[in-house]
Amino acid sequence: MKKLRLTLNGKIYEVVVEVLEDDEQYVTGGNLPSARTAGGAPRAKAAPAAAPATAPPRPAANNAKGGVDPNTILAPIAGTVQKVFVQAGTHVEEKTPVVLLDAMKMDTYIHAPRSGDVAEVCVAPGDTVQVGTVLLRYRAEG
Repeated sequence: MKKLRLTLNGKIYEVVVEVLEDDEQYVTGGNLPSARTAGGAPRAKAAPAAAPATAPPRPAANNAKGGVDPNTILAPIAGTVQKVFVQAGTHVEEKTPVVLLDAMKMDTYIHAPRSGDVAEVCVAPGDTVQVGTVLLRYRAEG
């Protein structure tokens, strides 16, 4: 847990945040919370971790037309699926809400980037998604 102080429009808020994943480097050895050693000298900082030989593949970024594959709609944010408004075989018009995601207690509606028929819905309410997760696929046009 970390305690933070935020100032928003001149008003001060104190919040407690649970850290689920931390990318900060820590010095190993000795569980002293202080940045100084027992002798009073500053503790050495940890060396940055070496990058892996090959980085794991990252999901393709979503663009305004539904991602790299124009027949898919990708999650633009990480969150939990609250509702799915369409099913396979449904025809959707451009800008129709298709999925409702909850991210940090905020509802985010994901809209169809184009008109078309839904071929497959890849998520269900309660699913946790990451950025780039395929939410649904359109039937290929042509």
